[in-house]
Amino acid sequence: MPALFTFLRNRFFGGFRDRAAIDRHQKAGLARLRRKIMPQSPFYASLADRPMADWPVMNKTLLMEHFTEINTRNLPREKALETALHAERSRNFSPMFGDVAVGLSTGTSGQRGLFLTDARERRLWTAVMLARFLPKPLWKRQRIAFFLRANNALYQELGNRLIEFRYYDLLKDFDSHVARLQAQNPTVLVAPAQALIELARRQAAGEIYLAPQRIISVAEVLSPEDAAKIQSAFGHQPDQVYQATEGVLGFTCKAGHLHLNERYLVVERDVIDPETGAFCPVITDFTHETLPILRYRLDDVLIPEAAPCPCGCASQRIARIEGRADDMLYWPKADGGRRLIFSDMIRQEIALLSVPVRDYRIVQYGQSELVIALDSIASERAAKELHSRLEALATRLDCLLPMLTFREGLPPDLGPKRRRIRALPENALSHDASAAATTDSEILRFPGAVHRALIA
Repeated sequence: MPALFTFLRNRFFGGFRDRAAIDRHQKAGLARLRRKIMPQSPFYASLADRPMADWPVMNKTLLMEHFTEINTRNLPREKALETALHAERSRNFSPMFGDVAVGLSTGTSGQRGLFLTDARERRLWTAVMLARFLPKPLWKRQRIAFFLRANNALYQELGNRLIEFRYYDLLKDFDSHVARLQAQNPTVLVAPAQALIELARRQAAGEIYLAPQRIISVAEVLSPEDAAKIQSAFGHQPDQVYQATEGVLGFTCKAGHLHLNERYLVVERDVIDPETGAFCPVITDFTHETLPILRYRLDDVLIPEAAPCPCGCASQRIARIEGRADDMLYWPKADGGRRLIFSDMIRQEIALLSVPVRDYRIVQYGQSELVIALDSIASERAAKELHSRLEALATRLDCLLPMLTFREGLPPDLGPKRRRIRALPENALSHDASAAATTDSEILRFPGAVHRALIA
């Protein structure tokens, strides 16, 4: 697919207007996948004529295990991993295998993964990104500031005669970027939510002055409260690119709503909560040739939005990205069952507190204890009020509230990406460094309905 055609289609033509058009397009994409891509992969060649339901469901562990047989360039996993690790250590991301770039990803799980892109795939990705997010007019020179943990030839494709592309390494001291960023004065600012929040803080404090025309959040979930802070500082609502190692899964549209990228992906649903339709996406990318991504199950939990989008695009709207499947909170019910507690429910209760809470971290251990760290000017008062609100929430949902332990100050983010809410096994409490590593000690503890029920 020529990059120019891809750019023009994404820039000047809207999305699919009905589900039938999506189905027709995806049927053609899958036919091409069977005909041209699967036969090149030793792992998938014998499955090209089999029903899609017969293809194995893939995940990061299996993809790494079978990497050598899955990729279509006969690239050994050990060699690719060695190259990616060397690039990480040296911070030199230019080495490639011919036209194939190798990247390393940890994601929010912390589990290591590899991705490959050839020149055609990089041009396709670049055409889509520029078409969707490049400010008008097209002939005006743009300056893109790109903050990420690791660079890659994929991202460098964004630069050309009309686009100045600068990469800012998030593993370097953040202060070292400020002068260079201010001198660049980017028209497009691309960064994970955590970095955007830091830039928004500095902008609000008068430490920097930037005037980007587009702000794009990548690599992390963009929460509503973070989006509001970024918009307040820069005067623009941030767009969101929902991207994983395995591909671009979604974008925000002109109306500001997130849609699945159904022009290039088939998305099956592994529903984990029938009541809300919450699901883990199982994706098949019919454009990725170098490392085929077929029936790949992601650990993200997506909440679908049933209402049609004002933008007119029929691609599935996503109300929000809830988080990782293994970070979902479940509270026990009186009848012995359990109820899925969405992070948005807790976020709303925190937002309604009379005491402002700047930030928070929540860790649930099993179904018996919830540790909540609050960054607030009046943490004890906020804790008491939040306890009351969570008790009321549990009553409304017919659940038993776990024991609550409140801590003042935030623990360090130990992983590569921020996770405000995590779920861990019950026996992990004594070994979890982040639970204890707060700036101050425990301030309040409430026994919770779970413990009262056990005592009774």
